[in-house]
Amino acid sequence: MAILDPTKDSVLVIHGMGTHEEGANKKEVNDALNEAARGFGLKNFDFEKQVNLIEFNYSDFLDELRNKDGTHGDTLTEHITFLQGYGLGVKLVSKLIKALSDFDEDEMIYTHWLDVLYYGETLYGEKIRVDLALKLIDLLQASNVNGRKVHVIAHSLGTAILHDTLAELYDPDEPMKGKVPELPTSLLALDSIFQIANVSRLVHLLSEVDDPNRSIVNSDGKGACQLLFSVRNQYDPFTWFKTYKRPIVNGGLMKHETVRVVNTHDLKEYVLSPSVARAILGSICLKRISKTAFSAYEKEHAKNSITNKFEELKASFDELKLTAFELEDATFTDKVKALKLFFYVMKEFTALADTIIDTE
Repeated sequence: MAILDPTKDSVLVIHGMGTHEEGANKKEVNDALNEAARGFGLKNFDFEKQVNLIEFNYSDFLDELRNKDGTHGDTLTEHITFLQGYGLGVKLVSKLIKALSDFDEDEMIYTHWLDVLYYGETLYGEKIRVDLALKLIDLLQASNVNGRKVHVIAHSLGTAILHDTLAELYDPDEPMKGKVPELPTSLLALDSIFQIANVSRLVHLLSEVDDPNRSIVNSDGKGACQLLFSVRNQYDPFTWFKTYKRPIVNGGLMKHETVRVVNTHDLKEYVLSPSVARAILGSICLKRISKTAFSAYEKEHAKNSITNKFEELKASFDELKLTAFELEDATFTDKVKALKLFFYVMKEFTALADTIIDTE
């Protein structure tokens, strides 16, 4: 682990699906917060100088697996067949191949959602959770000695990995407990968690770790963190499925409606959102943003909005949201249905988004 400055709090960034170069995501977060800080009128602010900014990268591990498995076939269904030997059941393999054959050549599904299958349906998921647990424990122990705080900013699939790791750390009966140092639960509590583009409930269908709606990962004073923020954009299709709506005692559910880029799942755009940036700067750096400063940045931020172009297609997007809502009461027995519905909605969303790109 990187050497920590004992005079600073620590912020751990956890990336989402896909390939991510080491350090790229913490740079995105840093750049976005610095840009937002300037918008709020904070002079000479540099987030990276305020904290120990660290990243948990599991992308390299999954890329290595993808490349290794690539020798067994270049299509999604061939990869799924190969994963049968790594915890994916024979019956599930057969059902997945039949259900997903229509999506086999879709590059986004191949590179992104293979990660979800690796994490949620194979033995590799536990390895990723143990790796994150060890990193969190190191951070918490070092910070506790120096009386410093630990915060986590997770994005996309990272929100599920963070949730599941914390849920297992707090459960004395989980196998993980035998693989990590024993810590009192009071020490495990993080100071704040930002779940950006929160997909923890959707991925729960695959990972089968504790249900995010009922788990210890909450901020009620007895849970895994002091503050919890769950963030989504109204036009981010990843968050339409099993949307996280659990009431939050300390923190909040945040839904923002402004769209400035067609990729509504983009991490940097999420962090640049005025309400999200204010919450992070306030919770982690203790920066108070006045109403005047917030309003000024909000207006400046909205100048690049393309929300109107999304609203022109609102009826079509609403139909897709209704399709996604079909999974609201889905359980572990609905895994194939969940993946098939997700792929369908994403494919249709991409087609609609492409029409917006064409008119820009």
